[in-house]
Amino acid sequence: MKKISMKELGDKIRLVALRFTFPVFFISGLSVLFFIQINQKDADIQERLWVFFGLAIPMSIAVSLFSEEFKNKLLRAGVNLIGIALLAVYVFTLPDKLFEFQYYRIFTFGTVFVLSSFVVSYFRKENDLPFWEFSKTTILQLIIAFIFSQILMMGLSLAILSLDKLFNINISEKVYGNLAVVCYALFAPVYFLANVPDETEKRKQEFEFNKFLKILGLYILLPILALYTLILYVYLIQIIALWELPNGWVTWLVSVLVLGGFLCMMIVYPLRKQQNNVVVILSRYFPVILLPLLILMTVGIFRRFDDYGLTINRAYVFLLNLWLYGICIYLFLSQSKHLKWIVISFSLIAFLSAVGPWSIYNITKRNLYNTVETLLGENNYLKNGKIISKNQITTIKTDKKVKELLSAKVDYIVENFGAEAIQPLFSEDVNDLNRFGILDRMCLDTNIQYSNGRKYYNIQQNNEIQSIDIQSFSRMFLLELQHREFKLNDRVYNVTLEDEVIMVSNIQTNKTYINISLKEKLAELTIKEDLQELPQDKLIIVKDNYKLIIESINAQKRNNDALEITDFKAILLIK
Repeated sequence: MKKISMKELGDKIRLVALRFTFPVFFISGLSVLFFIQINQKDADIQERLWVFFGLAIPMSIAVSLFSEEFKNKLLRAGVNLIGIALLAVYVFTLPDKLFEFQYYRIFTFGTVFVLSSFVVSYFRKENDLPFWEFSKTTILQLIIAFIFSQILMMGLSLAILSLDKLFNINISEKVYGNLAVVCYALFAPVYFLANVPDETEKRKQEFEFNKFLKILGLYILLPILALYTLILYVYLIQIIALWELPNGWVTWLVSVLVLGGFLCMMIVYPLRKQQNNVVVILSRYFPVILLPLLILMTVGIFRRFDDYGLTINRAYVFLLNLWLYGICIYLFLSQSKHLKWIVISFSLIAFLSAVGPWSIYNITKRNLYNTVETLLGENNYLKNGKIISKNQITTIKTDKKVKELLSAKVDYIVENFGAEAIQPLFSEDVNDLNRFGILDRMCLDTNIQYSNGRKYYNIQQNNEIQSIDIQSFSRMFLLELQHREFKLNDRVYNVTLEDEVIMVSNIQTNKTYINISLKEKLAELTIKEDLQELPQDKLIIVKDNYKLIIESINAQKRNNDALEITDFKAILLIK
């Protein structure tokens, strides 16, 4: 076995830093953010910074692999800097508080960057074998990097734990957090980058197709796909015979079959070059076999649209369906010779879906807004294009189903796109209102029960402000929940929320001083019908050593009665 010297290790790190200069910089930057978050108690890192460094890593890896094709070093650096500048412009134009659709967009960009890393070096190459070998090796190294980092984390954690248990050394939990950053955020990605095939290896025409891949592709995945296809075809024949609409679940089942089939085709691709009959048949006819099932998937999607309307998720599924039609037709006509276009076309479609006026988000937002505006107009909620006052709305008799539909649509718009998306319907400014406030302004149901089994509650103080006696208390906290955490700047006490119980503990002794159950208060309040605004005395929890005065509390409850506090404001007085 070859020994690894410190010199070789140093050379390896130097080569990684030279080849992937920008990715290593962003990996280091993200690690610093993790260290600050773990070690600095009052750290309040902007979401934009997390997004920037999180997206910059896969983006810079893809750009670095692409720019390796250029011999001019200044051109390579320039391409990287342009990519970073474009990403910075996008990220730092994001609002301080991200909305749901922006998380979808960020995830889409991340997916595009990761997938692009596999194909950016092979746009001009006709032969897919170098692409296949590069992808196989890269994925293998990614798995190895994760396994090594996991072993490193477990081994060092056990060593630290032994110091704690054997020598009574008080080890802070922050030590384990810092260790996790070193293992997962620093070691794993740098080790992976050190083993990504270099420029010479990327051009190799030879490939290594081991027995493991043959067994996985031909004897495990292929039989499963055959069984899965048979089940879906039997279901297709059944719904045709009974002449009924397909179950909505069929869209996901067909998607899994198609993507699993493409994965299988990718794995066994080299066997096609060896004229393996099974692989040749799979490559030529699998896209044709899929087409009837894609039609079934389309019908299932439109049934979902008819039942529940357009949402971001359903729009993405429909786009996936359209892409599957296109790629199946391409694979059939080309006899599946160039599988890299599966990845290239998917990345291109995903990127286009996230930008511009044609994006999934803009189309969905316009559709929902137009639907809400139409419903409001038909039910006399609008005057000169603006929603009438609450007093006027209360005089209108609206069908219960219409109100439920309006509640669901408005709630979805505000939750996913923010209040500004529905602002044009109001004469007053509603940008500072959350979804519960807007629903209340429209006299709609703020305790919404959805098909996902969740019920939402919004309870707040009414406008009757009362004075607070603080003479018998030694300390006062203004509590506001942000991302499931209370942001406090106090050197003595720490306030946390766990299992919907507020716990006040002493920082120095690390002992819990007060436990306040919000479950009990919310259960007490929500027993009554649709109580949204309550007097202050109904929102107070008093015990011997504290008083909690709730200003507002938003929560959601699932079918299993599990409760989750989503927004919370209160004043806490302790003795």
